[in-house]
Amino acid sequence: MKDERRTDGQALDIAEREHTTSQSGLARAHQPAARSWLILAPLVLFLLLASVDLDLPGLHYDEALEGGLPAVQLLNGQQITTLPSGVLHLWGLSLPLMVQNHIGAVQIYAALPFVLLGGPHASSLRTMTVVAGALTLVAVYLFVAQVYGQLAALYASLWLATFASFVFWSRQGVFVTSLAPCFAMCALACGAYWWRRQQLWALALAGLCAGLAIYSKLNALWLLNGLFVWGALAGGRRLPRLLRELWQRRLALLAGAVGFALGIWPFILYNLLSGGATFQVIRANETLTFLGANNADVIGNLKVRFVQAADVVRSGDHLWYLGGSFPNEIALAAVVAALVLLIASGLRERGQRWRMLLVPCLALLVIVQSCYTVSALWPTHFAIAAPLPAMIFGIAAGRSRSWLQHNTDRVGRLARSLIGLMLAAVLITQLVTSLSYLNSTVSSGGLSFHSTAIYGLNRFLEHRPEHIVALDWGIAAPVEYLSGGDTQVEEFYGYEQTAPPSFGSALRERFGRDELYITHTAHREAFQRRDAFLAAVAAAGMWADPIAIVARSGGEPMIEVWRVRQP
Repeated sequence: MKDERRTDGQALDIAEREHTTSQSGLARAHQPAARSWLILAPLVLFLLLASVDLDLPGLHYDEALEGGLPAVQLLNGQQITTLPSGVLHLWGLSLPLMVQNHIGAVQIYAALPFVLLGGPHASSLRTMTVVAGALTLVAVYLFVAQVYGQLAALYASLWLATFASFVFWSRQGVFVTSLAPCFAMCALACGAYWWRRQQLWALALAGLCAGLAIYSKLNALWLLNGLFVWGALAGGRRLPRLLRELWQRRLALLAGAVGFALGIWPFILYNLLSGGATFQVIRANETLTFLGANNADVIGNLKVRFVQAADVVRSGDHLWYLGGSFPNEIALAAVVAALVLLIASGLRERGQRWRMLLVPCLALLVIVQSCYTVSALWPTHFAIAAPLPAMIFGIAAGRSRSWLQHNTDRVGRLARSLIGLMLAAVLITQLVTSLSYLNSTVSSGGLSFHSTAIYGLNRFLEHRPEHIVALDWGIAAPVEYLSGGDTQVEEFYGYEQTAPPSFGSALRERFGRDELYITHTAHREAFQRRDAFLAAVAAAGMWADPIAIVARSGGEPMIEVWRVRQP
């Protein structure tokens, strides 16, 4: 028993020393903010890549529906076409709370000044999302600099600035709800500042940004949950003592909780008004989603998610719609090598273990949690975690350089030079990949539902007196936004992949009205309605005249405008 007590005491003493070592290591990692100007180089690089021909690729349906169109409707005083229970009526104003059951309306309000100043153009809406990308870049730099040092922060921000997945998701940020990772990274940066300086306002701001991240898109919870799991693992046997210490700082916790509540209250209000619509959707898609994803197949989904995560890191096939695919295998190999280095560092230096494993732990837990979806297993869900591979690379790069900084002999200098060259080569491949996608985007104008054909359709429909009917997804919202709300488009198609018999019969009742019908060209449809439309016209004994065929920049026909008439 005496030996056991001595063992327990020794273990507690070791744990205490580990905590102290970790804290001192954290302090040593901090560098004065005097060199924060280093963020300017990656920031300028990112803005150059993200801002060239900003109206390319073509405006996507989700960009218009979830950001641009509601902003135009607010500015025009028109009815907001979002969720039925997603609008708060206050003092004569109709204020949207949510745009989808899991996506908040914060991007609508963020877009307002840009659309007001720039007009209803794709570039106006995307200027807002590029600014959000720039803020994300700055937040990543500040977080990494405070926790891992300036050198790691520089490498992380350079990686992120040239990371094609991040650059092009920032260009179309409403498409992937990029405000969520922006707020999440700001929360991390503010949280790190509070940890260093113990300023209440920093923790309150961290809570506010965390709440706004979840309000922006519900999958920001993946990061928050990951932090809680990491904290529980890092605390280990010291967790009860750490919880007591946190309780002693309850004023700080209260500040963080108040900030969090201020950020997430619209989400809570929406669910109170709608009877818990978000949670109803989650329950309804508990096993099989309306798009066919099987949430019960955890192992199968996990395999898919790991493949998708690797493809996002290498900026590969998921960016096909920009006109090509230019995967960067070197970037993927670099992140894998960085992960190995961080794990080895954590195992080698107990005092640095959990600090080194924080970001890898977050990345792994995001992948695991992403196996559940209310829609489908889309790579765009990983936009919330786009900064993580950059942080892994930057932390490992800074760590490898710091190991050699005290080695001043010939071998040490040679090793530092080789590592520097390798890191530069990886960053150059990132830049080349982004430039390849940029060139492809400019030459193609974007493919499929990201094509420039939507701009040609908007020009054709401008000032048309007929009633406009869209017979497929991807048409109505972009046209209404680009026309500044002047061109109203009725959607008439349904969400079954194959048109039901009722579609043709309901469509025949419309013939004879002064209407134009819009379809995508054959084999370019989201929902198969073109053939059903033509069959309905034939069954009614009438003719369908294609009065306009709109092509994308590369010349491929994408959209058809029809008038139905008597033969």
